Amino acid sequence: MKSRNYFILILLLVSKITFSQSLGTITGQVLGENGQPEEGVNIFLAQTSYGTASLSDGSFELNGIPPGEYSLAVSKVGFQEQIQTLMVEAGQNPTITITLLTSSYHLDEVAVFGQQRETVHAIRLLVPLEQTPLSLNIVQNETLKQQQAISLEDALKNVSGVSKFGSYGLSDNINIRGFDIGLAGGPENYRVNGVMLRTPYSDYVEQVQVLKGPASILYGDVEPGGIINYVTKKPLGYHHASVELKVGEYGLLRPSLDLGGVLSKNLSYRLNALYQETESFRDGVFGNQYMIAPSLLWNISNQTHLNFDALLMSNEVTIDWGMPLGLPLSMAKELNDSNFYGYPDGTSKGTNNMIMATLSHRFNDNWQVRNVTSFSNQDRLLHDVYPVYNATENIVDYSWGDYKERSRTNTFSNALDLNGDLDIAGMRHRLQAGLDFSYISRPVAYNFIFPIETKTSLESPEWENTALSSTPQLDDDILPFTTRWGVNVQDLISLYDGKLNILLGGRFSSFTTGEKYRGDADEPEDYEDRTESKITPRVGVTYEIIDGTTLYGSYSESFSSIAPDPGRGLDDPDPLTGDQIEFGAKQSLFNDRLGLTLSYFDLNRKNVLQYNIIDANGSISDPSNFRANQSGKHSSSGVELDINGKIRSNWQIQTAFSYFKTKVVRELVQSGDQEPLDFSGKELPNNPNTKLSIWTYYTLERGIPGLSFGGGIFHQGDMFGDRLNTPENTIEAFTRVDLALAYEFKHLKFQVNANNIGDVKTFQRSLFGSYVPQFPRRIIASITYKL
Repeated sequence: MKSRNYFILILLLVSKITFSQSLGTITGQVLGENGQPEEGVNIFLAQTSYGTASLSDGSFELNGIPPGEYSLAVSKVGFQEQIQTLMVEAGQNPTITITLLTSSYHLDEVAVFGQQRETVHAIRLLVPLEQTPLSLNIVQNETLKQQQAISLEDALKNVSGVSKFGSYGLSDNINIRGFDIGLAGGPENYRVNGVMLRTPYSDYVEQVQVLKGPASILYGDVEPGGIINYVTKKPLGYHHASVELKVGEYGLLRPSLDLGGVLSKNLSYRLNALYQETESFRDGVFGNQYMIAPSLLWNISNQTHLNFDALLMSNEVTIDWGMPLGLPLSMAKELNDSNFYGYPDGTSKGTNNMIMATLSHRFNDNWQVRNVTSFSNQDRLLHDVYPVYNATENIVDYSWGDYKERSRTNTFSNALDLNGDLDIAGMRHRLQAGLDFSYISRPVAYNFIFPIETKTSLESPEWENTALSSTPQLDDDILPFTTRWGVNVQDLISLYDGKLNILLGGRFSSFTTGEKYRGDADEPEDYEDRTESKITPRVGVTYEIIDGTTLYGSYSESFSSIAPDPGRGLDDPDPLTGDQIEFGAKQSLFNDRLGLTLSYFDLNRKNVLQYNIIDANGSISDPSNFRANQSGKHSSSGVELDINGKIRSNWQIQTAFSYFKTKVVRELVQSGDQEPLDFSGKELPNNPNTKLSIWTYYTLERGIPGLSFGGGIFHQGDMFGDRLNTPENTIEAFTRVDLALAYEFKHLKFQVNANNIGDVKTFQRSLFGSYVPQFPRRIIASITYKL
């Protein structure tokens, strides 16, 4: 019996040795177009489990490959996917060199780090950031994962010059360089893959891009502060799958899925899905979200590619104004942050559905065309009550009433871009010509009850069972609509071997608002659509004074249409206009792995809409009590510093610093027979003069490979909490610290993030001036399984 066992053991050993000698190894190196090594490139054998990533010197190695013919696939964001046939023979070790080519169809994606990153959505030109005379911040997916970001606010804490209004459960209200963008919930300053669309942040997002300053040359009528663009996740061209479960304090439960693969030689797919539910440190406040985001890429030929993206999302969130409206901040600080003063069933429920098709074709090495077509549907039902501080009785009442809104927004957008690269008389011209069009219809219905007799205590709020407004019904016979179209041209002229770059551009934009009358609705005899048009320029220059150091400057303008409001005396309003001068320096470090941008800006907006109260004793909820004027003029100027990239291949850093001040140059608001309120010389609220964020993340290569840790410091300076800049309503400066720890072993990854570990208490100011407590310390843990 023993001899038989010995025989079997010897046979197994011989078989293993023989089998091992029959296996092959594939080694090689990956280079960029500039001949420099490329790290982090995915190399894998299609339809197998063999795969790896290139190291910092571009080298890679695939071991234990059985003999046979394979398709070796190479993939990295920002570069073309490559597939080549490779034969592995017994005992042979083939060595190959791969040169990456810049992607012609993933134009909305960028390479990972430094000033060499190229992007199309920032200025609709495919050029390195160091040659763009603008400020663009990119929060990449790697940072979002390290910080376990679950909201737009989480992502934007890494960007200089950006702050947030208390969102009270609705869409995020963002300030860029001191000016609000889309404060009323409009989509104009928000983009998905470069086309106008405003959807909640979720796991379909690969990157968050923030283009600062006026951008009307690209997108027509937009607020002057800047643009936020989501770049969506695309097929990677190889089989992958990961399942993640996030859990955290305050009831966070967030399972998600990310999988993709190859359906055929020319067809690949990707699917992201999640469910999220969470409670809050605020009593009774909750939120949930369902999201499915499929993507399909068809490589029609080496020159032509078609990508389909879709988004199906449903979300519900409690509307929470924070502390009662009109309550001074000094009193709000004394109350329990968990106190909730709203209606327990007051929520915003909505669906966001979108389909997008991106067709790109490269004619040759110099010319390419790209067209993005999208359609979206957004339904929302909002139920809200307004808790108001009654100073006379020192209680909370609901004198502003109860409010229900139902809306349905359908948006069709199309953006066509032609990009070219040619030499004329020794000058290189990188050209862009674009034509874009959008159509938005948004019927809205309201129900309002004023006032509600319910009252409650400041210290122990309780909601009484009170009859509230009924759900409004949409009138589909009268359809409000907005159409936009524009033509823009840009030319980036390069001289002296690319050291000097001059950007010239202009755009013609047309904007039409009106109503379509259908069914039983009769069009008024004197009805006319309202159309505006404007030409906006942009000029800029960059100059590389020494290798890796570039100076830049630019001038740009913007405009934003303001809807007529005849009931408030605004029959033919002027557009809100903006202009900006910006200059600064860009620096590339550590072989272009780290990028630095230092900028100074002077930004202005004019014709700002304000409202006079014509009867100080009248109701502030009565529209007829207001009269509109456009006397406002605001300015903002300051400096920003952004550093991002990798010091080493395993050590990432992201730093953002800004110091600026806003100023009301001119603004008078009348209140009945009282003396007008003069806001001139005041600062705009909810804008910290100083903001600093430092995030760093390190992965061990020795000792305990797979162990990563990181941390960040996030500081925000004092900011005024009201329009009159009163000291008692000043939101004090604070500094919070976040930490991260992760361990990855084979197919599993464990990660824990501790946010605001010092449990710092602070507030944000909401749209109507109430003070919203911010999240205390919160622990989020996740486990990810990768196939």
